[in-house]
Amino acid sequence: MTRPGDIELYGCKGCGSAAIEALLEWSGASYAMHHVEPWKGGAAAEALARINPLAQVPTMRLADGSVLTETAAMIVLIDELYPDARVLPAREDPARAQALRWIAFLAGNMYPAISVGDFPERWIEGDEPRNALKQGALERLRQYWSVLERALQPAPYLVGRDMTALDVYAAMFSHWGPGRKWIDPNCPKIAAALALTEQHPVVAGVWKRNF
Repeated sequence: MTRPGDIELYGCKGCGSAAIEALLEWSGASYAMHHVEPWKGGAAAEALARINPLAQVPTMRLADGSVLTETAAMIVLIDELYPDARVLPAREDPARAQALRWIAFLAGNMYPAISVGDFPERWIEGDEPRNALKQGALERLRQYWSVLERALQPAPYLVGRDMTALDVYAAMFSHWGPGRKWIDPNCPKIAAALALTEQHPVVAGVWKRNF
C-alpha cells in the first residue's frame, strides 16, 4: 500500500510538474524530486523512460514501487493520501464535481494543444506547415481560456471560496501560451482567481523555483 511520505517526483523547472510540487508541499508530503528534461536526452531521461515509456514529466513513483503518470490522476491521489489538506473539495461538496470537471478539461484540451504548439515537428513536416500548426494550437488555447471565463464564476477562487487543486493547476497553465499578457485582459474573472492563487505562500514559493 502506498504510504504518504514515500513519493518520488520526476519533473523539471517550468514544466507540468510545478503544480504537483505545489500540491505535495501544500499537503505536507515528504517527497524526493528528480530533475529531468526529457527532450534533452541523457542518463536522466533514460532513467525516466525506464519507468514511463513516454518519458514525460511529471511522473511519480509511489512507496510500493508503482508508477503514476497523468497529472489529473496525481491530483486525485494526493487528495486521497492527504485528505486533511483538502486539495479538492470534500466528497459531499458540489464544488468537487466541478473541480474535477475542469481539471479534466485542462488535461484533455489544453495539454494537447500545448504539446502540439511546443513540438510541431512531432506531427508535421516542413517549416511553413509547422508554423501554421503552432498558430492554430495557440488559437485553440485562447478559445479554451475563453470557455473557462464564460463557464466559471470565481468566488473568489475558480469553484468557490477555497483554493483547490484546480486553481493551482490552472495557474500553472497560465504561464504557458498564450500567457498572462493575453489572459489578464481577455479573461479578467479567471485572471483574478489565478492572481489570488499565486499569493498563497506555498504556491508562491514553488512558482519562484519554476517560473
